[in-house]
Amino acid sequence: MVIAPTGNAEGLTRETVDAGQEFYPRISPDGKLLLYNSLEKTTYFTLSETGNLMAKTDKKLRIIKKEIGSPVTNPLVTDAAYPTWMPNNSGILFSYVKPVRAVIVRSSLAGVGLNYVSQGEMGEDDAEPVITRDMSKIYFTTIMGRSRMICSMDAKGGNFTVLTEGGHLALNPNDNTKIIYNAKVGKVVQVFTMDLKTGQKAQLTNGDYNNKDGAFSTDGKYIAFVSNRENPKKRNHHLYVMKVEGTDLIQLTQGDTDEGDPCFGPDGTVYFYSNADKNYNIWKVKPRYTR
Repeated sequence: MVIAPTGNAEGLTRETVDAGQEFYPRISPDGKLLLYNSLEKTTYFTLSETGNLMAKTDKKLRIIKKEIGSPVTNPLVTDAAYPTWMPNNSGILFSYVKPVRAVIVRSSLAGVGLNYVSQGEMGEDDAEPVITRDMSKIYFTTIMGRSRMICSMDAKGGNFTVLTEGGHLALNPNDNTKIIYNAKVGKVVQVFTMDLKTGQKAQLTNGDYNNKDGAFSTDGKYIAFVSNRENPKKRNHHLYVMKVEGTDLIQLTQGDTDEGDPCFGPDGTVYFYSNADKNYNIWKVKPRYTR
């Protein structure tokens, strides 16, 4: 499969080359380091009690850290997903999936010391944590009943509150009273924003196709997301950027690939996953904005 930049993008580069499936990139506050998830599957054969060969698959989900531009990777935590940086670079938050119910955990930058924040008592799958700039409140998603819900708690895990139904949560770095998230509208997914002070929600995208995985730029002026608007009958999504008001939409990637999980670095580079080389790997591209 081929991924190509449009005329609105430059510097399209593959950032990771691991054999596993890689997704959910997150850039450190200083723009020098990358966290992401790696999913490795190993198939092996065993003999059953009757002597027949049986194929079994081991899945290893872990958080990886690497320096931007360097091929060297540093595995941090196994049985973990959805990493995010503490705003002061003092550690990381993530979902620890080893317990019966996944919980939000904080650790050092080296992945040492697992300090449970949520206890998994309110939902079935605590995931996708983000933390405010003053490190006083954590927003995350969990499954309640059959729905994924966006929730909040204080930094120590107290004051649990359910906010709304949705997933793939992101916080506006420049205005921590605003979040962006995915929500189902009919048969497709759309990008929504929510004012955390007032509870007011706004649907930012529309159409009979998926628009999802919204992420704010570090200055809060732009939003990156992916969409299959080119061909809604296919599951291939491409990368787009627009102003935070939903105007001046530009397309960044094209081809027969599938992209997702965009996030911005401090210099405006957008990091995302793509299956351009069979596996899903982390790529990056720089938007060319219209003035």
